[in-house]
Amino acid sequence: MEKPGTHPIEVGHYMLPTKEVLRLMDNLKKIVMNRLPGMIVYGRPRLGKTTALKYALENLPNFINAPIPIFIANSNSYKFPSEEKFYSDLLHDFEFPFVSRRKSAELRNQIVNLLKEKAETSGTRRVIVIMDEGQNLTEAHYQWLMDIYNQLDRAKISMSIISAGQEELLNRRTFFLGHGKSQIIGRFMTHEHRFFGITSLEDIKSVLRCYDSPEISEYPENSNCSFTRYFFPKGYDKGFRLEKDAGIIYHQFMDLRQEHGVTSKLEIPMEYFTYAVENALKIFGAHGHELEWITSQQWLEAIKVTGYIESEIYMALARKEDKK
Repeated sequence: MEKPGTHPIEVGHYMLPTKEVLRLMDNLKKIVMNRLPGMIVYGRPRLGKTTALKYALENLPNFINAPIPIFIANSNSYKFPSEEKFYSDLLHDFEFPFVSRRKSAELRNQIVNLLKEKAETSGTRRVIVIMDEGQNLTEAHYQWLMDIYNQLDRAKISMSIISAGQEELLNRRTFFLGHGKSQIIGRFMTHEHRFFGITSLEDIKSVLRCYDSPEISEYPENSNCSFTRYFFPKGYDKGFRLEKDAGIIYHQFMDLRQEHGVTSKLEIPMEYFTYAVENALKIFGAHGHELEWITSQQWLEAIKVTGYIESEIYMALARKEDKK
């Protein structure tokens, strides 16, 4: 066994091909294969949208047999948006090494040349840009992105913009529609993907199955040891699996919601769910209490520590305020 603190569960660096990730990948394939210019990916906070996008896009080239360059940038919120600041932030997020204070046209040309070079080098003449926290993008930002798009288009380079963010993205699109900004909607917002959290017992089983399977989650490399087996070797050898505890976990979440008066439709953000699983593995597994397996009460403790129920309460309060 590797020394404590090195496992992907402990360092927090791992991604799972969950049902939602695979559904997102199917939609991304359509965007890429049809050379569509944009899509919005939206959902409530903490669903793991950005992580899912990264996983899907990192694995997308394997499914379409093409090495498409992918760039990720954060859509910063500006009190006074400026073209120069926007382009400078993009270059910084794209890890361009020579960003300096220049005129906006020069900064834009740097972005275009960088994307063009990567697209041409890959041989696909394609590039994908993910704008995280896309609900912060204003009309001006989309106009500036359109300028980049048009320059690349003249060089026969196709660019797809994936705006990922919260449900306010839909409100932003409605605003543009109401103000006749069809060029923005048609270019970047016609296609959409609603990203869901965990909404059922079957969803829970599907995620837990990933932790149990060495084909999906293996550590150390080439060990045929799944994440579950790594932390609970004795229990695993006796036939215990996280997937078999799905019913227990589901009822613990539901009971917590009922206890605190949460009446909204069940949608557990992936981040809170994975935190709960990670807590159970780290606290009660091989590098913690070294238990053979996890009890129902211990699952409850692992869920409570995540802050999930507090988040649901605050979300419910925020919805009430929005309706006033």
